[in-house]
Amino acid sequence: MTLSRSLQLSALAVDVTRLKMGRTAEARDRSRRRLVERLGLMHGLPQKIGQLLAFSEIENSDPIFTRLTENEPTLTPLEARSEVERQLGGPIAEFFATFEPLGISASIGQVHRATLHDGRTVAVKVQHPGIAGTVEHDLRALGWLTAPVGDLRRGFDMNAYRAEIGAALRRELDYREEAAAIARFGIFARSLATPVILPTVIEELGRGQLLVTTWLHGEHLAAARTWPLAARAALSSSLIEMFFKSVCDWGWLHADPHPGNYRFLHRGGRPAVGLLDFGCVKQVPPAIQSGVNGLISDALHGTLDTARAGNHFARIGFNPAVLARLKDKLPAIGIALCTPFITPGAFDCAKWQLRDRLGEILGPDHMTFRTAGPPEIIFILRSFQGLLHYLKILDAPVNWRESIGQVTSREIQNAKTQRPIKTEAPKQEALSILPPDTCPLALDTFHPRPLSSTLHILVEENGDTKVALIFGAEATAQLANLVPDDLRRRLGELSIDLNAIAADARNQHYAPRELFSLVDKGKTVRVWLE
Repeated sequence: MTLSRSLQLSALAVDVTRLKMGRTAEARDRSRRRLVERLGLMHGLPQKIGQLLAFSEIENSDPIFTRLTENEPTLTPLEARSEVERQLGGPIAEFFATFEPLGISASIGQVHRATLHDGRTVAVKVQHPGIAGTVEHDLRALGWLTAPVGDLRRGFDMNAYRAEIGAALRRELDYREEAAAIARFGIFARSLATPVILPTVIEELGRGQLLVTTWLHGEHLAAARTWPLAARAALSSSLIEMFFKSVCDWGWLHADPHPGNYRFLHRGGRPAVGLLDFGCVKQVPPAIQSGVNGLISDALHGTLDTARAGNHFARIGFNPAVLARLKDKLPAIGIALCTPFITPGAFDCAKWQLRDRLGEILGPDHMTFRTAGPPEIIFILRSFQGLLHYLKILDAPVNWRESIGQVTSREIQNAKTQRPIKTEAPKQEALSILPPDTCPLALDTFHPRPLSSTLHILVEENGDTKVALIFGAEATAQLANLVPDDLRRRLGELSIDLNAIAADARNQHYAPRELFSLVDKGKTVRVWLE
């Protein structure tokens, strides 16, 4: 299986390269369709990455990646029936009055519609045989597999990201975990002001690799976007409330927001969101909850100064050393992120342009801020991206303050009673609320600790700054992956060995010094530790 999977991944790499190098729209379309076909056949991590690309296609008349959210069945009717019977320990007819032989294939399992003997329609999800071994193999290729959706190799701690994503995928392989998540979210959903409908687990038929739930009817997003404005506004409000309740209150988040996992329906004449597939859920640590709550609270009440912004981002898990370098930009970043909350009345997400605003604030530091975040927030960001896509498609501006209601913690409720805040620039240590040894982006544990706190990469061309990156000092171990592609190729031509430089820096315990500098064709490059 390992050799076969390696060959599949190699072929996938060729497809990705063809897609990136396609010179015409027709060539790129052919490459995209070939890539989707291969992703659908591979399942596991490759298909999950393809599902993320489906966000960009909801409005397309001929969506390509969206097909990965509800794919053609992989198991033949005989194979599916045999696997279900093996899990149940008896013939299909003993447990189901009807069982549709053709299922819908997903990344981890395949879903079949069936009817219980009491008349209830159910979804029977059975795992692809051998998928656990496939997932472990895929995780070793995680870096380049993410190339189509934001290459994690460049500047990110791959060991930590692999551990975070691997832990989530391994939980997803145990359907008993998913059954528990559905029950947990069922309790949470009762506290929502607007209805969110979940399936019910048929507990007596549950197994580690088999899950049976009631069938959830409803429309896809493409249909819901044609509903009247009032209905779309109700759906938008529900999605906003659910996301922020999950992050700021419950501490548990549905982290698989691709279009195949959502249904939109009317329950008792009221628009409602239906939520499927709880295999991928994320527990939100209390520190992150506190950081997000505090950021929103201070943005709402005009108290987001440099010190407070730095501490909120540090609680979320951002590298304190990097935050200290960017401290003057942090309040503006926080305001940009919280714009929907501080805007009076209904907020139109289409006018937010968050990416452009952050780019203007950060300038050449945009990559520094991006890579300073902890791996733990990758699923939160994924879900937030999904929320914004759904709000954009529903196109029904709503008042975010009203939508979150009483979601946020006592930090927000008590914000008006807090003491006045000092506005002078904080000392660097004010940002370091995490002990130094728990710096989220540490690649390894080194003894003694690094003598420098940060790694700097500066590229100037004709006097203008083109790249200005700051990382934790330990990121030097990944120096070859941190520099831009064109620069890395040029350094190779000049026989500058980045891996050797990184190894030497590690042997010197990342002592403060210049690692190398280069002046070449009007471009100046400096890389140093301090």
